Amino acid sequence: MGVFVTGDVHGYPIRFDQPNLEAMGLRLVENDKVIVCGDFGLPWYGDAEDELCLNWLESKPFEILFIDGNHENFDLLYQFPIEERYGGKVRKFRENIFHLMRGEVYEIEGKKYFTFGGATSADKYTREEGVSWWKEETHSQEEYENALKNLGKVDFKVDYVVTHTVPIRFLENVDFNKQDAESCPVSIMLDDLVKRLYYRKWFAGHFHVEYEDGKNDVVWVYEEIKNIVNKGF
Repeated sequence: MGVFVTGDVHGYPIRFDQPNLEAMGLRLVENDKVIVCGDFGLPWYGDAEDELCLNWLESKPFEILFIDGNHENFDLLYQFPIEERYGGKVRKFRENIFHLMRGEVYEIEGKKYFTFGGATSADKYTREEGVSWWKEETHSQEEYENALKNLGKVDFKVDYVVTHTVPIRFLENVDFNKQDAESCPVSIMLDDLVKRLYYRKWFAGHFHVEYEDGKNDVVWVYEEIKNIVNKGF
């Protein structure tokens, strides 16, 4: 039973096709879990093509656990039922597809994961609200308080943190453009939260890069699917 992590899917889950998995040297089997660090992007239109994609993913033997990013259709996302799984609240999309919600702490294969999705869209001014952009891309006060409550239960100590964007301080010594993060409410909130957190590794998407920063113990993921255990995370 392995746990893997990958980045933004944007509604095109082709990386989970068997030939692509084999090209990455992967063979995902029953009880394996793949965590997607936001911008899952399904469903997006609420149409038959979305259903085909989700049905295709449901045929896979492994579980897909995703946090939300900034490019999600939150109207459709919020329609899925909430249930308890891995010690926290999830939205169930299919028998093997679950949305890991903001501010939850989960226990997965004996490790604690804190999750918090969302970010500000740099291109939101080119998008239409309720059609291609949703204000729910950034967090609410209730979601932040939920994070504090759940982290308090574990003394702010987890094994892994999974977010879409990152705290602003994580961008100080990298080449990524941090201009958008500096004005992102989620990054600002995480910048404050990280001061209290104890964690082994932090995983994030959003920036469309594969990069590891040992100083902050943060791994940015995009199209690669990384084995958390085999990578020594």
